[in-house]
Amino acid sequence: MKVTAYIRNKTAAKNNVTDKATVYFRVRDTGCDIKAASELTINPNHWSAELQGYKNRVSLVSEPKRRAFNRQVRELADRIAEEYRRGVSGDWLQRVIDEYHHPRIHDSAGAVVDTRLTEVIGRYVRRRGLSQSTTYTFNSISRKIRRFERYQQEIMHRRSFSLKADTMTEHDLHDFRTFCMSEHLLVSRYPVLYKGLGKMRTPAEPLSEDGIYDILNRLSGVLKWCDRNGIPTQKPFQRFEMRTPVYGTPWYLTLEERDSIYYLDLSGKPEHLRQMRDIFMFQCLIGCRMGDIPRMTRANIVNGAIEYIPHKTKDGNPRTVRVPLNDKARAVLERHSHRKSSLLPFFEDWRYNNAIRELCTLAGITRMVSVIDTKTREEVKRPLNEIASSHLARRTFIGNLYKQVKDPDLIASMSGHVEGSRAFARYRAIDDEMKIELVNMIN
Repeated sequence: MKVTAYIRNKTAAKNNVTDKATVYFRVRDTGCDIKAASELTINPNHWSAELQGYKNRVSLVSEPKRRAFNRQVRELADRIAEEYRRGVSGDWLQRVIDEYHHPRIHDSAGAVVDTRLTEVIGRYVRRRGLSQSTTYTFNSISRKIRRFERYQQEIMHRRSFSLKADTMTEHDLHDFRTFCMSEHLLVSRYPVLYKGLGKMRTPAEPLSEDGIYDILNRLSGVLKWCDRNGIPTQKPFQRFEMRTPVYGTPWYLTLEERDSIYYLDLSGKPEHLRQMRDIFMFQCLIGCRMGDIPRMTRANIVNGAIEYIPHKTKDGNPRTVRVPLNDKARAVLERHSHRKSSLLPFFEDWRYNNAIRELCTLAGITRMVSVIDTKTREEVKRPLNEIASSHLARRTFIGNLYKQVKDPDLIASMSGHVEGSRAFARYRAIDDEMKIELVNMIN
């Protein structure tokens, strides 16, 4: 990559000292040749293409002025070289130049905007008020980004490298994806990557394709948020191809299995397990996501139904979901009617998921189900009680409703899925009972 300063008006009249030529900057690299104008000007007769600044002998210009001008040219060229990323555009180059001349040009509040991706992710998490588990996920992604930056700086010798929301390109995404796939091999080879980062779990095996997709998909959401909030990006995901995740047919509890947990005798078991059972059953009966439960209060109960705006879609496509409460759901809430704020007790995500697996085991729900191995993307069989989690409740609500009415629009109005949702489409798998009903119709 090469950065060159040049002027377009090569000459002026011999004794003309008033004409001014604009200094342009050009960036050339494999597949890249972009130009942009700066605010620096110089008399064409004083310009040296070889020195990219003033000629050595210019009697009509003071030495301090020549040095200041030459310093600005060098500073601008160095900044462009430092912030350059493969795949940048002319707009990027112009923005770098504009920010050199006017450091606060892109911040109406007068403060310099920090566009480092790790800092932007922090602002994104704080401003959107994400759930505890989602915040933890983004913090984990930020730590991975810092390790990637350190890898580029220390191992690849790109000393000033930093992932920034406004300059990141699809080539940076490719490099980051490669790092994520191979980081488990770098832990012992380059221990410097982890020095001074505090206690953390170092990756012991490669990330699955679905795991990498999740990271990149979340980063795509962050960059879209940046574009909406005054931080223009290079839109790198428009030119970056991601392998979509592979999902199997959703499996869920039958009504009989659900009720076996609902009526499970938990006498002698810890109080927290009975609380987790109530939360899990309530979720099975209204179909909400786990992150929506802690936000529900008595005010969400309107005319015998629970009304809420799903937190996951409240920013992009907010819609009120209304689910009538049946007898079992009302009985669960009655057991916690003494609560003054939230409808149900507070819970930690990991403890909740562990409790769900324990409840399935106690209820004898150990049947084998088909799941997609995240590493091989092949179908494997696993006992349901070993892999159950909070999302099983949502699948149980949707799957059993669909078996009864087979009306996706009606069910989506209670599950909070948007129209045309690819996620909801997976719930429409037709099971053997439905197939038997159909073939019997033509018996």
